[in-house]
Amino acid sequence: MRLMTLIFLISATFAGGCCSKQEAVPTTTAEPKAVAPLSKADQMRQKAKIAEAADLIGYDGKAIKRDLNKIIDQQEQSAKQLEDLNNL
Repeated sequence: MRLMTLIFLISATFAGGCCSKQEAVPTTTAEPKAVAPLSKADQMRQKAKIAEAADLIGYDGKAIKRDLNKIIDQQEQSAKQLEDLNNL
């Protein structure tokens, strides 16, 4: 008899919790801020951040990211120099 009462109380507790109302999440009416699109170099820098995950498999992820950023900077400088030459 005690076991049946215990089972009934537990099931009533869980059933009552499952059907409870959830509080509504307040919504904002403000318009989302317009974000300027990233340049190609910035997109590559975002992807270079993923290189830090190489730490998980035993590589030096920070060094890889630093080297990738140097390469991106050099590429950006080369592109700027080429653009300046085309403007002559």
